[in-house]
Amino acid sequence: TLLYTIKFEEIMSIILRVRSPSGTNRISIPPSASFTELLQQISEKCHIPAESLFLYRDLKDKNPIGTSRTRQTISSLRLNHGDMLFIKTQIDASNAMTDDSHKTSHDIELDAVDKCLSLCDGLISRSRNPQLCNHNDKGRCVHCSPLEPYDEDYLKENKIKHLSFYSYLKKRRSGSGSKFDQLEDIDCKIKPGCSKHPPWPEGICTQCQPKAVTLNQQEYRHCDFVEFESADIVENFIRYWRETGLQRVGLLYGKYEVESHVPLGIKSVISFIYEPPQSADQRSIEFLEDPYHCIVDEVAKLLGLHCVGWIFTDLQALSVADGTVKTMRNGDTFFLSAQECIHAAYFQNKYPSPSQLSKSGKFGSKFVTVCVSGNTNNTIEMFAYQVSNQCMALVRDSILLPAREHPGLAYVKLSSAEQYVPDVFFREKDEYGNVVTKEARPLPVEYLLLQVPTGTPKGEYKPLLPGGVASKFPVTNRDTIDLEGFKAYYRAQPDEYFLESVSDINVLLFLYTNDTLSFRDCLADVCRAICNKDKDAALQFKESPMWATLEQILAVDTVLTTSTGTTWTCNVCTLINEADKAACDACGSPKS
Repeated sequence: TLLYTIKFEEIMSIILRVRSPSGTNRISIPPSASFTELLQQISEKCHIPAESLFLYRDLKDKNPIGTSRTRQTISSLRLNHGDMLFIKTQIDASNAMTDDSHKTSHDIELDAVDKCLSLCDGLISRSRNPQLCNHNDKGRCVHCSPLEPYDEDYLKENKIKHLSFYSYLKKRRSGSGSKFDQLEDIDCKIKPGCSKHPPWPEGICTQCQPKAVTLNQQEYRHCDFVEFESADIVENFIRYWRETGLQRVGLLYGKYEVESHVPLGIKSVISFIYEPPQSADQRSIEFLEDPYHCIVDEVAKLLGLHCVGWIFTDLQALSVADGTVKTMRNGDTFFLSAQECIHAAYFQNKYPSPSQLSKSGKFGSKFVTVCVSGNTNNTIEMFAYQVSNQCMALVRDSILLPAREHPGLAYVKLSSAEQYVPDVFFREKDEYGNVVTKEARPLPVEYLLLQVPTGTPKGEYKPLLPGGVASKFPVTNRDTIDLEGFKAYYRAQPDEYFLESVSDINVLLFLYTNDTLSFRDCLADVCRAICNKDKDAALQFKESPMWATLEQILAVDTVLTTSTGTTWTCNVCTLINEADKAACDACGSPKS
């Protein structure tokens, strides 16, 4: 009887094919068996822990089979004889779920300018040529038909060096014919979860090994123009170098708009420069810890702005009498050093552009790098750049370093026991004019750079933050800012220009951070009036009880400073304490 029962169970068993990274295995199991028994058999044959196994009917499936691993049988899961199942480890399954979530377009919030340009065809209209067109005004021919936004002749004629990103997408789709062509970044890391061999450095295979990278000069850029709302924004930034001779670095805050001079182009409109805490000399700059970075982002958000780039000076006086500077960056030296390119890539990775065509939900970056240096005429000029997506990937995966030989050379790391580094190559012409492939050790950073034009608006343009008309407020992290300084600034401004007087990022930061009377909870009203250029709303805020309290404090002839100054005021007993005191000397209350 026992022998008959065994044979009967063998007859009733079904065969399931299971494909894993190590190959395909056959599992014989009765339909009444539990899902846990199936996992145990697969674990024994494939040598993969059962708790990290996920089974799928298809590699494209998002939800694994048997997500609840209790009280489920093979028959209840509708697994039939001969079915093919696919194995993914816990890491692979989580990555797949993440990727699939990014594929859903409504889950990715695009920038406003991206939403606008994604709906445009970008066609360049042409008028009827009276000499070449032999048709009426309603007809079209090859001489007057609209051009595609990536037309090479049009770009050369208008001296447009790079395609805009959306022009590049149009060109890419015209070649592939696919409307939903996916964008992919290069990956220089070993794929995790490979069970064929021990982890690196003991083993590696073709399935987990990253591919070799050949660097190409990128034909498109994500930002096509950098526009400063006013020349005073840059002049105020350069003034620090003029007064001290020390270099300066700042973060650019603004917004993205459509660039009309480039087909389907995007421009960064800069409204203000925030100068974070820094240590600088005549040749170098070092970022210091900034406790107010989140506050700056919050105030900028109230103004409808965000961080869109960074700017730094590299100036050395040639003649103080005529105001000329030395030319240090050109084709014979370098445009951006390797260290600056790596820092630019770090920022671009920190501020990526959202994309519905990428599995990760982001692709490239609109973040720009602006260098203020001397041009060939020995005058001060702004030079804007972006680094390529390939450079972003190299820096993201920590395999690109500055070379010691020359500032304009980078160096790709060698593989070590801690990290595998794929081969990285670039192409250039030798002395005979032949295109040769070379290893990127070292690598000229020109292969990673994209130049972006800069300028200011033509004609009459009202900046968002013009500042005071009678005098300018001290710059945060550069000058000493206290209530006495604010009092002098505020008293100097005419009453009818109250809106302009508070339209200054340094004034807004002072109102937000001062310890005596913080406007943190009502600053949104001021920012709304600034954005709408609403003088009536600004005057209404001036008549509020909060501002009346500030004016009463300013009427007192006492020097009080913010938390960034030399003293701070206790909120409990109002005692003025030294800046280095963590608690009040009188009542012991902590510094807020």
